[in-house]
Formats: sequence, C-alpha cells, structure tokens
Amino acid sequence: MQRFQSFYEVGNCSGSYNFVQGKMWLNNNNGGGRGRRMDGGDENDESACAVGPATAAAEAKANKSHSEAERRRRKRINGHLATLRTLLPTTIKTDKASLLTEAVRCVRELKKATAELAAAISPETTADSVETPASFTTFPSEADELKLSYTGDDDDTRAGNVRAAICCEDRPEIMPELARALKSVEGTVVRAEMSTVGGRIKIALWLRVEGLGKGGDEAALAAVKLALKEVVDRPAAAVGSGNHLPGGPGNKRPRLLM
Repeated sequence: MQRFQSFYEVGNCSGSYNFVQGKMWLNNNNGGGRGRRMDGGDENDESACAVGPATAAAEAKANKSHSEAERRRRKRINGHLATLRTLLPTTIKTDKASLLTEAVRCVRELKKATAELAAAISPETTADSVETPASFTTFPSEADELKLSYTGDDDDTRAGNVRAAICCEDRPEIMPELARALKSVEGTVVRAEMSTVGGRIKIALWLRVEGLGKGGDEAALAAVKLALKEVVDRPAAAVGSGNHLPGGPGNKRPRLLM
C-alpha cells in the first residue's frame, strides 16, 4: 500500500502544490486514469468485456427459434386436447388433467371391450363344429353379406339345422320380408340375434328347414339361399316408394359365402 506524505512533511504551500502535481503526472503516465487488471490487461478491453455483434445476433436468432418451436408445440398440444374434448363421451371438467384422465379411462374400457369381443369370436365355427352363442358376432359390416352353414357336430344333430347370417342396409320392412322368405322354404326360426349400427343391420338366424337331411340337402339349401338373397338384394331406397328394382339406389353387391 502506497504511503502519502502528510502536510507537515511536504513543507510549505508551494511544496504541497508541487507534490500534488507530481502525483497527477504519474497517474496520467500509468494509463490515463483507467483501471488495470491484476494480469496487466485493460478492464475496458472490448475483446474481453464487450459482446461482439455476431454473438448477439446468434443469441437473438437462437432465442427466436426456441420461442417459435415452443409456440408450435403448445399449438399442437391444444389441438390434440380439443380433439379429445370432441371424442370423449363425458367431459364435465375440461382442464388438461381431467381430460387426460378421462381419455385413459375410455381407452382402457375400449381395450377391455375389444378383448371380450376377440375372445367371443376367436373359436371360429366351421361346418362340422358345434354352434355356440358366443361363437358368432352380430356386429354389422359395411358390405352386404349372406352366409349359410350347417350346425351340429354329427349327421343327426345337423339334419335340417342351418345358420344364416344376413348383413344389409336397415329398413322398416326387413322383418316381414324375412318372415315371408322363410315361410316360402318352410323354415322355422329356432334362435335369432340382431344388431343395427349406423343404418346397417346384421341378423343371425338359427333355422330348421324341412327337406334338409332327407336326401335333398343341396336343393333345400339352394332354396333357402335364394329366398334370403332376395331380401339382401332389396335396396333400402325402394321401401315405401314402390320401386323394387334390383339395381335401385342404395343397392350393394352382396357377398354369398357358404
């Protein structure tokens, strides 16, 4: 630490003035009053303390890019949440946590229902297998269908027993049409299952038909197929209009599977 002389040590007034002038000259020669760092560098050196224009521009560009990415991410999340609000059946609370909880619950219920349906239709029945209530699903498809197969595991139980699966467009008079078709082939309904979804209907009929198992299986089965095919081919637009043309509006080409 530098020691300064007291007023009495420098002598008279002129000596004091000369002493102060000398100190000012030394300070000017040592850097003009600017501070010095311990390592000898200048604290005001622009290369050490000031941020260059290129670095500032790069930081500004990075911040802008990050802000835009965050804005796009939030917009995407809000869009997904809005879609969930329209899909979920019950959305009493619309906050994010409640919405996600309800979505998880619905997904678990759908997975459980799907597993139950898969377990119900997994034991696919063939023409020689025993028919069970859980081996057939009555969920309608988009295509018109007509499937016929025998039921029973031996010649005695399958004699006269037929399972018919019909899928077509729903219409008010389909039941009377089926009743007339089955009456024309002397068929009796043993069991029936039905479901309708979105204007489509699927009907599963377990029938007992006279003539089957008595040597006329092919002819009797062909008659049943022809009678049910007329019901499937009848377009829904023809109901109530008197137009029963097979190529009318709404008619779809059926799939006949044996």
